[in-house]
Amino acid sequence: MKLSKEIKLLLATDFITINLSTLILFIIKFKSGIFISYTEHSYSELLIIGPVLYLFWLSVFHIKDLYKSFYFRSSIEIAISSVSGITLGIVILYILTNLNLKELTGKGLLIYYSVMLVFVTSGRVLFKITLNHFLKKGIGLRNALIIGYNKSAKKIIREYLKGRLLGLNILGFIDDGKNNPDYQGFKTLGDLDIFEKIISENKVREIIISVEVKDPFLINTIILKSKDHNVFYKVVPSLEDIISGNVRTFELFGYKLLELFPDILSPFQRALKRFFDILVSLVLLILTLPIMVVSAILIKLDSKGGIIYKQDRVGKDFKEFTIYKFRSMRMDAESKTGAVWAVKGDPRITRFGNFMRKTRIDELPQLINVLIGNMSFVGPRPERKVFVDKFIETIPYYYKRLNVKPGLTGWAQVKHKYDESFDDVKEKLKYDLYYIENISLKLDFIILFYTAKVVINFKGH
Repeated sequence: MKLSKEIKLLLATDFITINLSTLILFIIKFKSGIFISYTEHSYSELLIIGPVLYLFWLSVFHIKDLYKSFYFRSSIEIAISSVSGITLGIVILYILTNLNLKELTGKGLLIYYSVMLVFVTSGRVLFKITLNHFLKKGIGLRNALIIGYNKSAKKIIREYLKGRLLGLNILGFIDDGKNNPDYQGFKTLGDLDIFEKIISENKVREIIISVEVKDPFLINTIILKSKDHNVFYKVVPSLEDIISGNVRTFELFGYKLLELFPDILSPFQRALKRFFDILVSLVLLILTLPIMVVSAILIKLDSKGGIIYKQDRVGKDFKEFTIYKFRSMRMDAESKTGAVWAVKGDPRITRFGNFMRKTRIDELPQLINVLIGNMSFVGPRPERKVFVDKFIETIPYYYKRLNVKPGLTGWAQVKHKYDESFDDVKEKLKYDLYYIENISLKLDFIILFYTAKVVINFKGH
């Protein structure tokens, strides 16, 4: 993942303050004479202690999600989150030192805690103040567009002119009204037909959606037209949105906006989920190797054609990737029909292919997709681009499926049959949205348990 300049500078700030805190602790503990030390300690030891402790704090701060953007966060929030992260780190160090490293226990650890609180928290708050200083001078602003021309959109402009949306450079409105008058110097730049062109030409980073009635199809259109650009989406909230709790609120200097794609999993949970994917996919690839070898031979004996079927699918953030499956249909099965769903009793499916589908053996090669990171074990099943483009234009909230990695199995797969029609897709979307809104490692294990039951009972489709 490419880091922004802001995060790189924040990492540099933490590097200085954490190592400075470690140096001060070392001086107080071993050089001041305040503490009794039975061994002589050299400053050269810092060459080992410093990097180890820095990597430790880097990991703790990552777990606590302390490296998210400072653009839309207050100094108070930054200070509180810093104190929370440092406290967690000290608790972990206390446990470790009581197990082994006796040098840091007691007063020494308390001093380290105090020094870290002062230097690291102050460094982060100072970084925020410095960032705000440059933003007020117009340095480092993010170009933004407002979708809609209404009371809410005009209120955003008023708040912006008061300096309450610091970090944004609002360029104007996107609206169908051809003759909208300028509002306090801000123009309607065009409609959704030229929306993507405006984003590209002006390097827009933030899109604020302000519509009187929440129209999922309008949001579908906005997402579809801007998906190839690195943009962030925020929505003017309604009371229903806030009460539902299904969105993350950003407060831009007193003005609340909702993030359209909030991360439900913490960085630590995401890392844990990825670690699980790598470990289990490796183990299963080894354990199922004999099954895959036998399956490959039977596929060759059963029908003409290749063993592995490759197909481009759409993954997280609209990125396409190649999915791998054991071929379960006759060769060139779609040469006359084009892209169509398989149906019950589909004549294109081979005899052994039917068995593989019931036992999910045909999907074993997707363990490679999981291993390399295109897919996760659990998530919405990936679809082909020709279907995704159609679904996004016709099914409300379908775009939310593309906010998470696709999965080898999912809640929709264990609760509903394979897609055979447009209605099936709409029905399965309910299960996918439930998973996305409630994603957790616990839910992943529940889905894997149900998947195992499907495979054991030959209930695949």
